[in-house]
Amino acid sequence: MVQSDGPLPEWPKRFGIHRISPSLIRCVRWRWVWGIALVLGLIGLISLLAPGARRDASNLQPVVVSEQLVLEHPTISCGIHVDKVYELNLNSRTFTADGHFWLVWPAAVQELMTANATTPLDMVQMLNRIETWNSTFEVATSSPVALSGGRHYQLYTFSSRFYDDSISFRRDPFDSLSLPIILQASQPWMANKYADIRMIPERPMGALVGESGDLSGYERGGASFMPYLSRATTRFGGWFQPVMAQMRLEMVYRTNVWSALINWVLPLVIVNSIVLMAPSVAGSLGDVRLAIPSTALLTLIFLQQSYHSSLPRLHYSTLLDDLFACSYLVAMTLFALFVWGANLYSATPEEQKMVVMKRINRLDRRFQLCSLLAFALVAAFSWWRPLGFTF
Repeated sequence: MVQSDGPLPEWPKRFGIHRISPSLIRCVRWRWVWGIALVLGLIGLISLLAPGARRDASNLQPVVVSEQLVLEHPTISCGIHVDKVYELNLNSRTFTADGHFWLVWPAAVQELMTANATTPLDMVQMLNRIETWNSTFEVATSSPVALSGGRHYQLYTFSSRFYDDSISFRRDPFDSLSLPIILQASQPWMANKYADIRMIPERPMGALVGESGDLSGYERGGASFMPYLSRATTRFGGWFQPVMAQMRLEMVYRTNVWSALINWVLPLVIVNSIVLMAPSVAGSLGDVRLAIPSTALLTLIFLQQSYHSSLPRLHYSTLLDDLFACSYLVAMTLFALFVWGANLYSATPEEQKMVVMKRINRLDRRFQLCSLLAFALVAAFSWWRPLGFTF
């Protein structure tokens, strides 16, 4: 005979809680509920206080373009247009881009260039360009074009590979890529301690990426071209750390949600659904119950190995990795629960088997609910966890 939960405590009656629902009062006696709540509270506290949870942006400062900025600093107006983006390699975090950018500078900047013997090709560099031996970066005309008001215009062409060290896979397979092309003032006299040159985007700004700027497997999510000030991490043997003007083109590409669901999430959901339906098998069928979680563990291992074959080595776990880890724990815990239930049922006298089977089935139902809650919590925490937090 199954034992009852016993009489209800007296303190809920003092506040009238017993009128809401008797099941609500019985929840007070479920120690496992409060254990889960305590674990969730600790996870939330750690995520808020985790060191490095916020990106250190001290070396990169956004610039607000205003009339006062133009009056106080010599400025170079910049524009860019990327014709093609291709050969994305996630393992090396590189991509190839072809296009043009152009600079327009006033007479004051031209005088500084003449005084410092600086050519248009020497005044700016593409900071994240790599494999320079196999790339193109050159001026489109032999000399700058003279404009009205003493201004000068220079067009540049480029075709090169670029490196992006900021690609994040934390929400993979629902991630987005931000591919940067960085233009930075390259001459020492352009630093903040000397001429303090500022680079600003042209107005009005045209299309930043052309029609051939699509990437296979990704959807285009827009682009931005913003000014920054970049502080060097060393003094280069001098007496100060230079702060240089910088323009950053950020091209955003997103994965297709439906494709990610079909390719990666759906197989994981199917395997876990089979695992979570296993406790619904009668407790007397111990052999059948034991076979399900062990088979699911092998399937999960092969699924995760196939998933990681398309990713570089990471120092953190992705969203799908966290779901895989939760799946492993659920399947292993379920296997242990089935082993305990099978041993208990076989060692029970015949007249007590019905009572034991009800007890096993009751624990199985609780396990199913706890597992669903665990998956939801892991998915939510992995999606919204701070950038610097790692397990």
